[in-house]
Amino acid sequence: MPRDDSLTILGVPVGRYSLPQLMARIEAALQAPGCRFTYGVNAHSLNLASTDRTFRQHLLAADLIYADGASLLLAARLLGDRLPRKITTTDLWPCLCDLARRENLRFFLLGGEAGLAARARERAQRTYPGLNIVGVHDGFTDIFAAPTIDAINASQPDIVWAGLGEPLQARWAWTVRRRLRAKLIITCGGMFKIIAGDLRRVSPAWQQRGFEWLFRLCQEPQTWRRYLLGLPLFGLRLLRQTLQQALTRPHPEAETTQGEPAGPPR
Repeated sequence: MPRDDSLTILGVPVGRYSLPQLMARIEAALQAPGCRFTYGVNAHSLNLASTDRTFRQHLLAADLIYADGASLLLAARLLGDRLPRKITTTDLWPCLCDLARRENLRFFLLGGEAGLAARARERAQRTYPGLNIVGVHDGFTDIFAAPTIDAINASQPDIVWAGLGEPLQARWAWTVRRRLRAKLIITCGGMFKIIAGDLRRVSPAWQQRGFEWLFRLCQEPQTWRRYLLGLPLFGLRLLRQTLQQALTRPHPEAETTQGEPAGPPR
């Protein structure tokens, strides 16, 4: 699939998607040959990509990269640009559940501690009657092993949701995509905790104001480094990119001077 229009933030091309645009690209991926994978990035993802070359390689192999964090919208404005909106993978979930019921698509849930994916499946099927979740597997037991991949393939899913956290979920998608018969891998971090009801989301209005991270921090205090240290670090890295762009941008006066015709010789 060709790359869409994107904005490069810390070396990663982030697609300029509204939710309908991203859904259209996902539907196109489901019709394309092979197994594609999508990745939602946030400040933590881009911090990690700045220091971990292997993760960066895996991330850049994704077919669709979208802004899964309000920090990226702010980053775009600081770079003199814009992204249409933040789209978390949890925002995609209900849209894809509705699509799956209309088109008879099959899901497989991979990730989390033992029992989490199963609880997410049970609750999802109550919320979306008729949703076909053909299998689940935890995120700690032989996820790269041939028997696991064979079991996923035997269930014939169209979409595999990989909730393995970073950088593991990018590594898994990059490693197994050519062995999977699924049409699409969607990496989804800790989304199964929300689907299962273990975590709650803040109201949509506060999500779009950029405070979802604070609500998450209150529910999972152990993630404090990711937010209280990671967000300022992301800001510093973004400032460096902004300064580098300003220094390398041609000065308007220099462009005018270069474009003026040479005067008569003296």
